[in-house]
Amino acid sequence: MIKIILSLCLSFAFSGAFSQNIPVEYIPVKNITGIQQEKGTLKVFILAGQSNAVGYNNIREFHGGKKNYRIAFRKRSHILFWPGSNARDGFANHWTRLQVGISDISDQPSFSKACFGPEIGFGETISEELPNEDIAIIKYAVGATGIARSKDYQDYIPALKGFDDKGKNWHPPVEAEEAGILYQNLITNIRDALASLKQKGRNFEISGFIWMQGEHEAGISRTMANDYGKLLTLFMNSVRHDLGVMNLPFVVGEINSHTWAFADIGRESQATACRNDPHSLLIKTTDLSRKGIGGLAHFDADSMLTLGDRFANGMLQLLGIKSAEVTSRLVIQ
Repeated sequence: MIKIILSLCLSFAFSGAFSQNIPVEYIPVKNITGIQQEKGTLKVFILAGQSNAVGYNNIREFHGGKKNYRIAFRKRSHILFWPGSNARDGFANHWTRLQVGISDISDQPSFSKACFGPEIGFGETISEELPNEDIAIIKYAVGATGIARSKDYQDYIPALKGFDDKGKNWHPPVEAEEAGILYQNLITNIRDALASLKQKGRNFEISGFIWMQGEHEAGISRTMANDYGKLLTLFMNSVRHDLGVMNLPFVVGEINSHTWAFADIGRESQATACRNDPHSLLIKTTDLSRKGIGGLAHFDADSMLTLGDRFANGMLQLLGIKSAEVTSRLVIQ
């Protein structure tokens, strides 16, 4: 999604009051003393995408659900988190503990220090299901962005005629052309995070990738939406190649149910790509609510926690830890 559409979505942001049911205190934890002493091999998961990977919500809006996420609201002391080079001041390019608010990159006070992406629900569930494993999450996400390169398309919706992303996209390198800026930044973030672990003497394995993106293409160009499956396949295979993990599992978030101009086309394109890739799953999102401060384009706090939980369960299926029967209701077949 691009800035014009994002600004329209955010216009809904200030209409609701926060729920006061769950008081939350944020205690930022920058230091990770003891990381060198941990002995297990870290399972490293990577999270990337556009605004619903970033998270435009506020944890105080949580109303409750099937799981009690009260603990997840606070720092997860045993889950390492690299919130990205574009994280909140003081947390960029550092390992810390998984917690709400530190990957906040918005300039809106309503989100400040209280928003979060799928990492919280994902971390909660994956650590519950793998209690004997050490978990780390690397995040790099940027709102209003796509895999598609703007220069490859012309059929934009009228409001975006002549759209130019200025190279700020997730497109991998192809045919001697360098990758988009965001793809380059993603790979740099991952390598920097892993280098930091090596420097601290930690063993690790790259275990999976979480991708929440696609509304950009589905919202602005019919041809982009048609091409999204090919773009997604190119992206997944390029990441696997660049990280040296050729069977890297990908859990992919379905384009959500907002009124994107070409949503059905984009979703079918996503589904085709994931059906054809034995190491990926498309995770259902169209039933998740978008009634929070982030506006109708963005999952609210309850749904974001649920989305993270679904990503975790999908990942567990790809890792062979849960059966397809257990997770079938979460996955687009």
